[in-house]
Amino acid sequence: MLKPIGVCLFFVLFSFKLSAQQKNVETQNLLWTRYLLNFHVSEKWTPFFDVEERMYMFPFRQHHFLPSIGANYKLSDNVSFTVAMMYFELTLPQNPNADFTESQQELRPQVAVNYRHKLDSKFSFLSRLKLEWRYKKPPDDSSYNFTNYRLRMRLGLAYNINEKFTANLLEEIHINIGDKIVRNVFDQNRLSAGLNYKINDKFQIETGYMNWFQQKSTGDDFYSRNIVYFTLRHNLKFY
Repeated sequence: MLKPIGVCLFFVLFSFKLSAQQKNVETQNLLWTRYLLNFHVSEKWTPFFDVEERMYMFPFRQHHFLPSIGANYKLSDNVSFTVAMMYFELTLPQNPNADFTESQQELRPQVAVNYRHKLDSKFSFLSRLKLEWRYKKPPDDSSYNFTNYRLRMRLGLAYNINEKFTANLLEEIHINIGDKIVRNVFDQNRLSAGLNYKINDKFQIETGYMNWFQQKSTGDDFYSRNIVYFTLRHNLKFY
């Protein structure tokens, strides 16, 4: 049990070190709301529909809009695979006080390997390795063009408080890969703590706080975003 916890603590400390070393940091406050619908069609297969709305808090306006569809395949009690297609819409400029805004669209095919290991009756170790293909369509363009790959590595711990409540701590690092990536190989890291409440077998509510530390394309400037998030998980079982 101590080894997975030590790995998670290393990721957390690494993220704090990255944040402390950087200058020219812009702070923003956001609200994320998400709805995740899972279709449990068998013990192995779970197609899903996921939609997320991300808003600046002050002033209140859109930052991101992210719908996606995909499927999860359960290989064993510990390992599963996910494939998905995400549509990503970004409001530019990334300034909540901007007088003029425009949208940049993006398509993101995704594949992921998910691992969950129960350490004891309360604690579980969580990990995910995800690869994204990024196809962007700038506001002044009519077609999507491939820009780069992005590798996402996430580690975490889940703690079962009781039958209804589960707490989690997650750390995720994003790395850009591609010929056009010069100054922003490190894209971002996300450190979050949340609480999940199981209403019944069909519905769960999750809320928490995330710090999203992201490097701008210049390589010298950064965003530090304080995020409050809410997720409604809806499970439909067909077998």
